[in-house]
Amino acid sequence: MRHVTTVATVAVAVMITQVLLAQNRMTPAVPGTRGDPIWQAVVRISDNRTFLTDGGLAIDAALAKPPRLPEREVPGKVLETYFSAAHSAECTFADLKATASGKTYTTPTGIPLNATYIDYLRRILPRGQVRLQMSGDMQPVVIVADGKVLGVLMPVKQ
Repeated sequence: MRHVTTVATVAVAVMITQVLLAQNRMTPAVPGTRGDPIWQAVVRISDNRTFLTDGGLAIDAALAKPPRLPEREVPGKVLETYFSAAHSAECTFADLKATASGKTYTTPTGIPLNATYIDYLRRILPRGQVRLQMSGDMQPVVIVADGKVLGVLMPVKQ
């Protein structure tokens, strides 16, 4: 009986280790020379669109236009959950205020956003149409234009 318990314990430990290794999180890399994100993975969602992510920003690949797609692919379910979440506030790029450090912008509700990401998005997205939808301090910010979700941006921890 003792042998069966030991074998079962080892089997469970091996399975847990494999699950944890498979879920290794991405950490945003230092942006490239122009401030463009260094894409680490592809996210395919149910409407057949492909998004790119570096761990802190996910954006429709058709807008980012990378020279090549990353090889790593991650499931789109979490991203789609962010897309459909209820939002309590909304703003435009013009509503954002630069902080004294120059490293972040803050939304009218006080949510800090990475300045490198905002500057990148301002370069690649149509200015007047983009809305940033928020639901809380550390909740993902959804990027929308003309009723279509273009991406998701993670706030900066304070």
